[in-house]
Amino acid sequence: MPAVVAISDLHLGEESSSVNPLLREVVPAILKDRPEFQKPPLNTTPVRLNTLLHKIAREHGGISDLVLVGDVIDLSLASYTSCVIQAREFFRQLLAGVLPGALVWVPGNHDHHIWVQVCEEEYIAAPLREGNLPEEFPGISGPGRDTGALNRCNRGARFLLGLLPAHVWERFWLAYPNYVTTCGRENLLFHHGHFFDRAQSWIGTSLIEAQSLSELEILNSAYLDYISYGCGQSGRLSGQIENIYEEIRWVTEKFGMVLDIITMKRFFKWLLGLRGRENDRGNELGPKMAERIGRYLQYIEQEEKTAPFTYPLDFSLIFGHTHRPLAGAAVGKHPVYNTGGWTVDERWPGADKLHTGVFVAVPGRQFTVQPVAIDRDVYDFCHRLNHAYREAVDIDLGAPG
Repeated sequence: MPAVVAISDLHLGEESSSVNPLLREVVPAILKDRPEFQKPPLNTTPVRLNTLLHKIAREHGGISDLVLVGDVIDLSLASYTSCVIQAREFFRQLLAGVLPGALVWVPGNHDHHIWVQVCEEEYIAAPLREGNLPEEFPGISGPGRDTGALNRCNRGARFLLGLLPAHVWERFWLAYPNYVTTCGRENLLFHHGHFFDRAQSWIGTSLIEAQSLSELEILNSAYLDYISYGCGQSGRLSGQIENIYEEIRWVTEKFGMVLDIITMKRFFKWLLGLRGRENDRGNELGPKMAERIGRYLQYIEQEEKTAPFTYPLDFSLIFGHTHRPLAGAAVGKHPVYNTGGWTVDERWPGADKLHTGVFVAVPGRQFTVQPVAIDRDVYDFCHRLNHAYREAVDIDLGAPG
């Protein structure tokens, strides 16, 4: 029987993405004359992933669902142009000769604006062009293809087809914040993971508690859209914002021998207003994260009670966001799996852990997160590029008055 496959956190557009097949496109003009960046390595990762998909399809009679579990493109740290150029080539290579039953994109925090853009076109812009009043903005869709997800027939989702090869257009779906499908007799629920991150969903959990899944999105949507879209589309300011972000993210490596790291972490938490709400990048499934996942799953249970048969009672949860692969754990009665991530990062994978994961579910078999290697030369190139870019662009916060 056909398999279900999932990958996440590609972050196409960002220079730290190790799946970008066009590494030359992420070298900024300020660094293009540097000899070490003039001949980027050939990135074979998309082709290797394509080979893996062919192998899975051949061994299991096809792929029923290929799910992209969020942060497919990185609109918070890259321009739309960079994201589109890289995504088109990545999907051309990834999907060559691959025909899944459904290709499903479940937006995360870094591509959350995709969902906003699709809904604004579907429910506001298109009706107005047709002489009608705007329709009610749903905020979120249902969890599966039959319960509200958008596809090529919807006006809003059509522009996304420009990122994909034509042979999968009729099989493309966009679902947010969850997607539910089946693998044999098992139910699978896909969610990127930002709604159980301390920093990403604090408005709907810590500041004020959302009463429903829909309200959780409403409370967080504007915040997510600013930090994961507005910052990255602010022209020259985006470079400054990215540099501040990178300095904080890499601060242990850069200043670890000079300053006391505990004091420094406290300072940056205060600076960003994130005290007590640390980001979950690289974290394992510890008790605190399991508790937050459990709180999110309570929203799913609530949805099932108010609208029976919308969500299944039993399912495995597949998410990404932390960039750390995970298989075999459980939160309550729900098995959980993490598909890992593809960015160059000191915390995960780090130079000594050059692998991530691809989720594979086969009917009647143990679900797995198969390890996939990240090319050393690609990792090193992205690592050097990140450092060189931070050094080349000075942070200027301006002077008072």
